[in-house]
Amino acid sequence: MGTRRNTTRITGGIWKRTIVPVLEDSSVRPTLSRIRETVFNWLRHDIDIAECNVLDLFCGSGVLGLEAMSRGAVSACFVDHNMESLVGIGSLLKRLNASRKATLINEEVSSWLGHNTGKQYDLVFLDPPFALENPAIYLSKVNHLVKKNGLVYLENKCSTSITLDSEVECWRSGRAGTVYYGLYRIL
Repeated sequence: MGTRRNTTRITGGIWKRTIVPVLEDSSVRPTLSRIRETVFNWLRHDIDIAECNVLDLFCGSGVLGLEAMSRGAVSACFVDHNMESLVGIGSLLKRLNASRKATLINEEVSSWLGHNTGKQYDLVFLDPPFALENPAIYLSKVNHLVKKNGLVYLENKCSTSITLDSEVECWRSGRAGTVYYGLYRIL
């Protein structure tokens, strides 16, 4: 664990084809490029990424937030408990001359959500570890951080059932192999 040998690439925007390092750690699995392309195609029909403040929870490699920044997001906040992941994201942002548009937070997501009541975001990415029993619980935990008409992306394993609160509606969803992904609107 900790050796940077795995990589993924940004699929669109000004940093298209930029290599993103990924920790060699079985718990870090970046969102597949074909899924990212699908999600950002969905998004371009509903929101203007160039006006978005983005929150990337359980960010891992940071590829979802980086993809949004590449496509013009105003800012991105990356939250993860793994400092080594955040150091990698920070190094890449520095190389891309984009550090000023990003905030890196080294904290457990559950803890951070419990005390963060400030800034609201237009787009929230939730890509929790597949080992979590019910990753959909985070949909209701982030609602106070999502602006009106904002969207939340959730990715999890297909075998996990998703039960939605009355304040959450599924806007779009898809499946790629063992991965379920969806965009949700917090009502």
